[in-house]
Amino acid sequence: MTRPGTPAPNLAPLIGREVLSARGGVKYLELKTRSLLNRCDSPRMPFRWTVNPYRGCAMGCRYCYAAYTHEFLGVEGEDSFHSTFYAKAGGEEETARRLLQDTRRGELVALGTATDPYQPGEAEFKVSRRFLELAAGLRGLRLSITTKGALVLRDLDLLRRIHERSTLTIQVSLISPRAELLRRLEPWAPPPEVRLEVLRRLVEAGIGAGLSLAPVLPALTDGEADLDELLFRAAAAGVKRMFCNLLFLRSPTREKYLRWLSASFPEHLDAYLRAYRGRVYLGGRYREGVLRRVRRLRLKHGFLEALPLPTPARAVQLGLFG
Repeated sequence: MTRPGTPAPNLAPLIGREVLSARGGVKYLELKTRSLLNRCDSPRMPFRWTVNPYRGCAMGCRYCYAAYTHEFLGVEGEDSFHSTFYAKAGGEEETARRLLQDTRRGELVALGTATDPYQPGEAEFKVSRRFLELAAGLRGLRLSITTKGALVLRDLDLLRRIHERSTLTIQVSLISPRAELLRRLEPWAPPPEVRLEVLRRLVEAGIGAGLSLAPVLPALTDGEADLDELLFRAAAAGVKRMFCNLLFLRSPTREKYLRWLSASFPEHLDAYLRAYRGRVYLGGRYREGVLRRVRRLRLKHGFLEALPLPTPARAVQLGLFG
């Protein structure tokens, strides 16, 4: 993961020309890699190493912060991040070597930070599964997985083995209990009831599974009633831990999200334009209000202590969505 604002290396020479799959208006290409592990130097992140088996993501989330990464591949087009995907190939030897080093150092490895490791293409290409096969051969690894995909249940055999030998946590990303809203926000992600069932199955398997309430979208998913219902349903699935974070808007996601908002929820556009003018995070009263709301509901539904919400580098006092 490259820190936002830091120039990234040009990866175009590493891209294979072979089209692995092309149908339904999307295509997967091969991306040669030396290792699946990438170093993360951002002080805001709790992990040192990231694993993103794919470049581009078929979930289609309107708010996806990682869309800018396709620029490093020389791929143009507003929707290219959600229509042109790269499945990483090779790098097994270097990946295994680095994983062993991370295990010895006790460093956290995060699978699925910029793209979903269980997006639909994983059913065919199995890049995430191949990484888990390497992880399952180690003892003492610290591994975190974040996904919206139900395909994670396919790998329960490997996940159980990793859980027995190492420290494993899986965060299932779900920001609203409203299926109709999520169909507009995350058009190709599984509906809420499927993700809640994934959480239930993971908990039943004895694997540390939590709810990733990220990002909270001002005026769309930050309401008391929706948050209450979401946490109630997650708790009913046996979940005891959760994490939340607020919407991060940087280009080109910022422009794309605001155009979508203008078409879908025009009544909120002016407030967004004022709130996010000159900044990528919201802070101040709005952030504090969301934190209090989530903390109160977390305690109401019996969740354990949550990870702290990172403090924006430039906290501002805004009450536009309070």
